[in-house]
Amino acid sequence: MIGKTREYPKEIMILEAIVRRFPPDDFKKAEFEKKLYRKRAGYKGEKTLDYFLEQVDHSEMVILHDLRIPINSTHFQIDTLIITPYFLLIIDSKNYAGTLIFLPEFNQLIRIQNDIEEVFPDPILQAKIQASQLKAFLKKFHITPPPTEYLVAISNTQALIKNPTNDKEVSYRVFRSSNVAFKIPPIYKKHPQSLLSKNDMKKIARLLIKAHEPLVPDPKSMNLPIEKMVKGVQCASCETFGMDYHQGKWTCKSCGQKSLDAHIQALRDYFLIYGPSITNKQFRDYLKLNSSSTSKRLLSSMDLVFSGTNKGRIYSPGKSFFD
Repeated sequence: MIGKTREYPKEIMILEAIVRRFPPDDFKKAEFEKKLYRKRAGYKGEKTLDYFLEQVDHSEMVILHDLRIPINSTHFQIDTLIITPYFLLIIDSKNYAGTLIFLPEFNQLIRIQNDIEEVFPDPILQAKIQASQLKAFLKKFHITPPPTEYLVAISNTQALIKNPTNDKEVSYRVFRSSNVAFKIPPIYKKHPQSLLSKNDMKKIARLLIKAHEPLVPDPKSMNLPIEKMVKGVQCASCETFGMDYHQGKWTCKSCGQKSLDAHIQALRDYFLIYGPSITNKQFRDYLKLNSSSTSKRLLSSMDLVFSGTNKGRIYSPGKSFFD
């Protein structure tokens, strides 16, 4: 069973909003675009693994996706955790393209792409550290973990994986995501003793889900040119900003596209960049509306919660606003 699904990361939502509204002539925009590209690629790799994992028999498993667990003064992250009666299995997903050369002697991964050579941290070591941190976390709650295995899934089908030293650890730990259904059964043979009951498995799952703290970066710490961020409603068709609102519809001044709800994405961007609340005046200024009653009507039509009355009313996103 899937105990925790993988949700679209808030970090990516924030980066998307920033890139959308970053002043186009600011040289720092490329930096955020590059970061967004990396994060999207990582998420795509994780979803690829999820797809192939769906083809595995789940009857003896509890699968938890995308965990971020506090430990001491920091956090550790696990892309996918599989809880079975016999063992725990951490799978760390990588979506690197190019030629991947594993050099475990130096705990390095070399990636060669477009004749450029880059050094990445050893993903096998990263997964090993995650396994150690998971054990330490469970022991804090007086849970003796069963054997904890860890694997590294390479999701990019165009990646060329190389193990030049024929290291047994690399051969055992690294695999292509499409092969996950055949990678797990040998681990059952390696750990044949049942150590966890169904209740034990559910207890561990509940504990980890409760402890999970999703990463939500603070845009205020990113040195954004806040005063230059683009305001207004963006056209979904031509991506031009500055749609006009008239007679219940938004109209793009550039391509003529019309929309009933283009303001929703604009408000999502506001919450992601500027903070968790907005007033009628701020909403009116941000969307470039002329009428206070119009902005109030639009705010009331969305999944928002509010506090205060009249001019002092403050609106915040409801539970399903970002769905």
